[in-house]
Amino acid sequence: MTQRLYWLGNSAKSRVIDEIIKIKPGPEPVTIFDYGCGDGGDWPSILAEHANLRLIGYEPYAPSLRKARERLRNHAADILTGDNIGAIPVKADYIVSFSVFEHVVHRSEFLRNAKRILAEKGIFYLNYDDGHFRNFLDVSRPATWLPALRAWGRTAVSRPFAALGLQTHYQRRVIAEDVDQLVVESGFHIDRVDYHNLLCLKELSKAMPESLRPRYAEWWLGTELTLNEQFRSDLAEPQFGDRCNLWQQMLSRTLRLRHC
Repeated sequence: MTQRLYWLGNSAKSRVIDEIIKIKPGPEPVTIFDYGCGDGGDWPSILAEHANLRLIGYEPYAPSLRKARERLRNHAADILTGDNIGAIPVKADYIVSFSVFEHVVHRSEFLRNAKRILAEKGIFYLNYDDGHFRNFLDVSRPATWLPALRAWGRTAVSRPFAALGLQTHYQRRVIAEDVDQLVVESGFHIDRVDYHNLLCLKELSKAMPESLRPRYAEWWLGTELTLNEQFRSDLAEPQFGDRCNLWQQMLSRTLRLRHC
């Protein structure tokens, strides 16, 4: 890898953005739709350094929406919310959705919107995460107690709260067989599936000095690519909603989708 990596603390995001830039380095214009863009993440740096990219972001959570609009104000970006998604007039060359699907109440509708927005030959990177559902409460580290209990409690109340119309903090585990079937029923073809964010390597990245982070991120991503290519197998029974052995320690799964 010779080009700069982005989102150095999340190898799944690094992989997707790296792949898009390598496929479309310029100068032809490229439209990317970020379905659940949060506060904008690394998009300010990406757009500043790749003039051919245009971003359309969608973010329903008001505090994140305001922050994203502020951070991307001077870039080739439009950040939408609410019913705006039903009136997006463009076709996206790429759709990315990072760690969002586990928070979506109406998943079929989410996929139908993506189907409508994606260009005929476009690629949709649908990524989801299982970290909220692995409640690592370490009795020797009291600082882990409250986050683990909070995550467990949020999952427990998500469905009844959603039924009452309170969806802001909704979260529900994504079962691999279910989502694979759902994307096919929505008119997509699964082109590739990857697993990323090996727990120990992700934690180690947090302790890396700033000067070492780019080189570490490159090594980290290369290691995970090797794991996906050479050491992947299916278990006899699914665990944590997935049969893949890598899922046991790599809590981020990305489906690369195309139109059927």
